Amino acid sequence: MDKLFSLDDLLIKIGSRPERINFWAVLVVKSEDMIFTVSDLEDTLEIFIESPIAVISGENGARELVEKVEKAIQEYILLWQLEAWDLADWHSFDGFRSRLDKGKKGGLILLTEQSTHSLMRYCPNFASWLGAKVFDFEKDAELLTKEETNLRLDALQKWAKLSSDQVIKMAEKRQLPHDPEYAEWLILLNRGDLLEQQK
Repeated sequence: MDKLFSLDDLLIKIGSRPERINFWAVLVVKSEDMIFTVSDLEDTLEIFIESPIAVISGENGARELVEKVEKAIQEYILLWQLEAWDLADWHSFDGFRSRLDKGKKGGLILLTEQSTHSLMRYCPNFASWLGAKVFDFEKDAELLTKEETNLRLDALQKWAKLSSDQVIKMAEKRQLPHDPEYAEWLILLNRGDLLEQQK
């Protein structure tokens, strides 16, 4: 399980994928931080993706949750409240994996450490599909300071032998390479909006 050191880390991972839609990942969150994290992610992702986010609870079981996902008109979804699921729910959810792997939807599944273990144990197909996209998420992880951001931008400019202005112009002309470093670069410049144009 990888650790995310900031919300910026998460946005970079989402934004660096050319097929940002249908990107599903698990965020492991402390139970006492869950409500705050859901609210914070909803607000931040709506700005980043420039589209409404669907927040869907699993409190009534796996079948209802998947039905709500299929009916959702939003392209990006946050799933949470899976902690009370029993073995039957987890097995059902595993059987529904192919129904999530369709269309243009994607999203995040917010789980506690305990429910993450349940998913990994009882949903082998889903866990295999997720692969390494399971991240430990800290509510109080610090965003990069201005100094750290400038240092990272300097490193990126040396790596690519380009200026930030040149990268923005290339992105505007859809000429940006698909390396994840360029997605990170745009996010650090607060130009994540240009990532949409790269598809």
